[in-house]
Amino acid sequence: MSSEPTQAVPAVPAAEHLPRPLTVAAAITAVESLVALVYSVWLVVEAFVGTPRERGQAIAVGITFLILAVPLPLVPRGLWRASMRARTPAVMMQLLALWVAYFMVQAQFWIGAVPAVAAAVVGLFCIFTPVSTAALTKHWREDESPETN
Repeated sequence: MSSEPTQAVPAVPAAEHLPRPLTVAAAITAVESLVALVYSVWLVVEAFVGTPRERGQAIAVGITFLILAVPLPLVPRGLWRASMRARTPAVMMQLLALWVAYFMVQAQFWIGAVPAVAAAVVGLFCIFTPVSTAALTKHWREDESPETN
């Protein structure tokens, strides 16, 4: 046996874990992307099996929504990985949710408008908290060389 002291394995710093606000923002964007996907599929199905006034237009709108909704699950995935690239699409999703909620309020569809506004406001708040910003921008300048600093 050696008389040398054993070195303790350093603990993983707490900064390596995803901050709670960023986790909440990722969960909110995940639910929003799921809702968008389900709605898009529903539009396409209804365009084919329903009785729209303009079948061609209904199919075009449904397929357009589907094309736009398919990449949305990449946003919460990026937030869960604390990727800075996911921040702008996440903010855009929240602003779009507020825009859609505005039209829900105009139509007095309160059961949809209230959760949409609440999710968007909480999502924006969580994305812009200092700990979320720090986690998202942690590796921001790694590609710069030391000479340029």
